[in-house]
Amino acid sequence: MSAARWGRRSADGDVTRVLTALEAAHQAGDDTRFRTLCERYAVVLDARREEWLRAPQNVADAFRQSPEQVRPYLQMILRVAQELDALGHPESLRRLAGAERPGSPQEKVHEAQLLEEDGEHEACEALLRDVLDEFTGDSGWTSDIHVRLSDCAARRNDLDTAIAHARQAHAFAQHAGGRRVADTTVSLEVLLAARELRLGTPDGKRLGACRETVTRAQKLSDRARFAESNRLLRELLTQASTWPSDAAAQRHIGKIYGLMGLNHFYAGDRDEARAWTEKALHECRRCGDSVGAEVYRANLEEIGRTGPAPAARRG
Repeated sequence: MSAARWGRRSADGDVTRVLTALEAAHQAGDDTRFRTLCERYAVVLDARREEWLRAPQNVADAFRQSPEQVRPYLQMILRVAQELDALGHPESLRRLAGAERPGSPQEKVHEAQLLEEDGEHEACEALLRDVLDEFTGDSGWTSDIHVRLSDCAARRNDLDTAIAHARQAHAFAQHAGGRRVADTTVSLEVLLAARELRLGTPDGKRLGACRETVTRAQKLSDRARFAESNRLLRELLTQASTWPSDAAAQRHIGKIYGLMGLNHFYAGDRDEARAWTEKALHECRRCGDSVGAEVYRANLEEIGRTGPAPAARRG
């Protein structure tokens, strides 16, 4: 069932053209293009949600005759709503999920958000846990609930509980795919680093010193002092050779390689830039850092081209 045969067009045709492109990406399994289209047209899709959430007559007729025939189309519509929700436009997903129904999981999440804003943290968490117990929906939604629970625990300074929910959020996000993977990866890394620093252990102190050096190197790079930045990073890599293999600071090795690659690129040495960025990509893949791997894969593509320097940075 193609969006191109809907028989309904918006005044300027944007919604139909966008949904046709989204359906093509969905059918081809091109997740990157699907997410890119959702990001690019999020505002118009959210503003015109009444037009594409309400099934055209021919789609409704086909569904009554053979639900399986239009299932891919319905899955595509749900994916669009989920992507918009992750981009900060929740109304389409709320509508599809029947959020206006009293007692629905979506309505409870909305109530929990209001409780959190009023400072009722324990009540908020209790309601969110109830939603987890009752709801057996998709992985993306479950990931979002764990993210909210992690945030609540972090506000109470309960880092162990926050990390436990962040791990769950990341696991469900990996199953669901999409932009949640990147968001939950970053959140988990931040919480793990915060716990190490709070413990004040030798490993935590090592991590703190590592983060401080990388931050200084990034600031030097931002000021176009690339040689000085790389000098700091080389000294840090020398120290890193003495770190235990399970040291928390090891999570920053890929970032160190990547920043060195970027410095070399901006300094005009593409060969060194490529070599260090390849090391960054390999390190991120080795330790399961999918976000970093995507950043450095994109940087390698830019290094291979002529023209402007790569825009992606990891600070």
